[in-house]
Amino acid sequence: MSNAVTYDIDMPEVCFDSAGFLLKNPNRGLRGETYITLGENLRAYPGDNEEPYTRAERLIEKYAADSPTVFQAYVYLCDYASKQLDGLAFAQLEKFFKLFEKHGIRLLLRFAYATESQPDVPYETAQVHLTQLKKWFAENERLIEKVLFCMQTGIIGFWGEGHSYKKFKRRHVKDVIGDVCRLAPAGIYSQVRTYSMLRKIPAEYAAQVGIHDDYITGNTAHKWAFVKSTQKKRYTKVLNHARFTVNDGEMPWGRAYLDDKKSKGHCDDFDGIAVLKQVQAYFLTTFSLEHNYREDDGKQYSMEKWKSVYLSYADCVKHKISANPALFKDANGGEIKLSVFDILRYHLGYQLAVKDLYTTGNELFFGLTNYGFAPPLTFDYFAAVFRDKSGKEIEVPFKNYNKNALLSGKTITFKAEIPQGYAPAGLKMETKKGSGIGARFANESIFANAVQYFK
Repeated sequence: MSNAVTYDIDMPEVCFDSAGFLLKNPNRGLRGETYITLGENLRAYPGDNEEPYTRAERLIEKYAADSPTVFQAYVYLCDYASKQLDGLAFAQLEKFFKLFEKHGIRLLLRFAYATESQPDVPYETAQVHLTQLKKWFAENERLIEKVLFCMQTGIIGFWGEGHSYKKFKRRHVKDVIGDVCRLAPAGIYSQVRTYSMLRKIPAEYAAQVGIHDDYITGNTAHKWAFVKSTQKKRYTKVLNHARFTVNDGEMPWGRAYLDDKKSKGHCDDFDGIAVLKQVQAYFLTTFSLEHNYREDDGKQYSMEKWKSVYLSYADCVKHKISANPALFKDANGGEIKLSVFDILRYHLGYQLAVKDLYTTGNELFFGLTNYGFAPPLTFDYFAAVFRDKSGKEIEVPFKNYNKNALLSGKTITFKAEIPQGYAPAGLKMETKKGSGIGARFANESIFANAVQYFK
């Protein structure tokens, strides 16, 4: 006769009607965008007079229904072009970070100097400021850990995009990439905007730096894409790199003209399926809400139009778009179609579902499938949670957890030995152990303190 203890545990997968909580998962999804220009003349964008904190609050409210957990933030240092950052600048930056901490939003952070009306600075100036910022990051470790999601190289040229610079010298591009990587705390990724910059990443930071493509149109061969797909060797190299990095993208403004040519019409009606394919090809974790969605009241841009374009799960399979089949069912188990907009916002970054959960003897087994476009690269800690009869909980990390292995569409099997006197209680995935920044799985069960509990 077997003396094995059995445990009645379950973690059913979500249907679309109950999946809304997935949009609040940290470090992924549709993201906002805002600016702050530090100094005595505090403002949002260098060329206007909007108060930066008011702007941030306005945009958080504007996109509240879309549940962004990430905002891209441009921090302009142009008013310090001829001097060091001072206490005022750091106080303003701290207030900015705390605003987003209050809302549970993390930052995709870029420092910049130049715009079309604002000159750039030489490398030596940026180097001094980055050294100061590194010290400030270290002194505000807790705040940085709570708020910083990812860095972008920034610094160079217009809007920190790496082009149109004069005082900055090309020979220092590699230096800046390294400086920004060193600025970021351990475990924080960075991004570059161009292929030429990607080639200049210092070898020791190669695995840390992803891509940011700000001209996603659905045409991977477009001349302004991060790298044209017609350049097959380069394109393959970039994609092989990007599959293991944190990547971001955005479309051009909907009100803009394609290729900046009036004759080609506005950029307000891109093919949503083509964009989905490009977003997936680039393994994007985040994608801009600010561009080509709700730029101007009363006008419809591409993403708004995608809310009326529907695909079945079979359509996604046909188009080779990664998607969670459980989301194509309603609460009654009936098959439904999802809009291209919903497919995009639910599958950016990671979307992890627990499968085939069971126990045998003193072991817990399950599979973890990633239906998202990118692996959960910002989550370094994954553990099983067990509880004894008194309610005490302990965590047992999975030794075989490899965040890089959870690529789009992959299923990894995990097992854990159940400690004597304890029963399986749940699973916990965090950015770091004890950070409190936890990923919720695409399963219906209670989630608290970064733990998703079994039913």
